[in-house]
Parts: sequence; structure tokens; C-alpha cells
Amino acid sequence: MQTMQSVVLRNGSVQLETVDVPQPGPGQVLVKSLACGICGSDLHLTRHTDEVFGLYKKMGLMPADLEVNPDIMLGHEYSAEVVAYGPGTKGELAVGTRVTSVPILMSQNGAGIGVTPGVNGAYSEYFLLDEALMLPLPEGVSPQAAAITEPLAVGLHSVNRSEIGENEVALVAGCGPIGLAVIAALRLRGVQHIVASDPQPSSRAMALEFGATEVVDPTQEDEVVKAATIAGENRVVIFECVGIHTLLTSFIQRAPAKARLVVTGVHTTETPVNFAFALVKEMDIRFTYYYTPEEFAECLERIAKGLVNWKALWTGTVGIDGVPGAFKTLMQPNSHIKVIVEPWRSGELEHAE
Repeated sequence: MQTMQSVVLRNGSVQLETVDVPQPGPGQVLVKSLACGICGSDLHLTRHTDEVFGLYKKMGLMPADLEVNPDIMLGHEYSAEVVAYGPGTKGELAVGTRVTSVPILMSQNGAGIGVTPGVNGAYSEYFLLDEALMLPLPEGVSPQAAAITEPLAVGLHSVNRSEIGENEVALVAGCGPIGLAVIAALRLRGVQHIVASDPQPSSRAMALEFGATEVVDPTQEDEVVKAATIAGENRVVIFECVGIHTLLTSFIQRAPAKARLVVTGVHTTETPVNFAFALVKEMDIRFTYYYTPEEFAECLERIAKGLVNWKALWTGTVGIDGVPGAFKTLMQPNSHIKVIVEPWRSGELEHAE
């Protein structure tokens, strides 16, 4: 059995380990990982391991009597290269073809690549994909660009779930990768007024580059009042892209009448909410999770057509042995937006050119 290097999350600690190269089963393809983005949800899972797995147990996604949290082989924002086909596949894409896909294995009951215990993630030298879900990279799309398809799809799905109209006012709270993806999707949808809120000046500057029409420092100005003033009689649609649970209550209390709150940040902490505020305002609250395969393919096409400045999101690169150190950096205040792991090489975290 061949072995490889893989980044494993074990009890809240990210470490590099030697594991077996997976063997493709029916309908599956063995691929070599070329590039994989470090996602905010990976950091959240690392920082709040017990909390997340406790939630999974309550939801019946893991055995309730499991005493030790299982290992997770991380990595779900990826591009890869076809290496070998498993049984029952068509083999329509030649070995060596560069591909990406939604991070799901329907061949394993919908297991999530990079999040389900026992499933190899893309912070590994090799991992498995479903042949039926693979998309070849369009001409001119680099592995790094393709790795950014996934967060863009999260943003597009959030905007689609919002059903926002062109004359309604969007308030995007948090201008990290997902907030910027939401802004890009709002701009391409034709929304006329996009207010971006973030305490970091560099993040606000990036929001303007991605299509925001106004920016707000929420530590100095009430971003909800700003959006409501611009909206007038039109609806305010708030996109929560921060993942700080206390913001949910704050937005429900501060939102104007008839507002819509779209929760896109990752939340696993229980929080008290007085829904009387939402009730009296007849407020809509919607939650978004992942995206559809069609939305994922649409974002890959947008990258290929140059409709999204994906390169502005890419701020750092790291080899597979540098991932534990990169996590330590990203879990502290830092200037990075999207760090991309290149599992085929070694090297510490460095800024992208």
C-alpha cells in the first residue's frame, strides 16, 4: 500500500501525518491535489472542535456515545489532477486532466470531502472524487483560481437564497472571503446599493474593489442605520458573513421593518434571541448552507470569463508541511484573505506574488 502525507485535525490540533493513499471505489477517481484553500470553517472547526462535534451528536450526524472526537482530514476548496479511475467509471477525462468539483462523495452516501471522518480531504497529496461530479478546468483557469470556486459558490448561493431585488439595499457584514464573494455576486446580479461593513480598513478597501458602493466601519458608525437611510422605502437585506453569534441578536434588534436577514456565517454557539423584535417588524430570517452543483459550475465559469477578480482574494501560499504553522497564523489577527495550500510541495507560509 502506497502512503502519502495528509493534514489531520485531531482533538483541536492540526498536524501532518503519513496515511495510506486511498483506493478509488465504484464511480470514484483518484486525484492528485494541486491547490486547496484554507477555509474559515476549517479554522472554526479547529478552534471549536468540541462544540462542533457536540452539535453533530445532537443532530444525529455522529454517535451520541462517542467518547473521543474522530480525526478529520481537512480540505474542501480544491483543484486536482486525474490519476486513476475506479471500477464502474467511464474514464472520459484523460489521466492528467485538471479538475474540480463540489466537495461531496455521493458514492459514499453524501460524505463531505474534508469534513467527514474517514474521508480524505484535499490537504492531502491524493484524495478521491466522484467521476459524475468532476468538472474539467476551463482553458486559462489555474489550479489556484479553481480552488477559489468554492467560496465564490457559497456567496452566490447566499445571494440567490436572499432573492434580493435590484432596487433593494444589501448590507454585507464582514468582508472576508465569503463577504467578498457575496459582494461579487450582488454586483453581478445588478443590485444598485451594496453597503459593506468591516472594522478593518484593508477589508473595506477590498470590498470597494469587489463592487461595494458604500463602506462602513461598524465601530464608528451604525451600519444598519446607514443602509436603512439609503433604502428609504425599499427593503434592507442584511448578509451576516462574520460568524459571531451575538451579531444575530444585534441585527434582529436594529433592523428596520420588513428587513431580511440572511445568515451565511458559521454558527455553532447557542445564543439567546428575543424574536419579538423580528415578529413586530415582520422580518424574514433565512439561513444558507453550501450551494448547488449548478451554482458551483456557474462560479467556475465566472472565473474563466474574468467576471470575478479571484486573484485579489489569494494572499498566501503554503506547502503541505507548513499547514500547521499557517493555521496558527490565521487564528491570530492577520492580513490574509485566502491562503492556498499546495500539497504537492513543501514550504512555509509566504505571501502570494
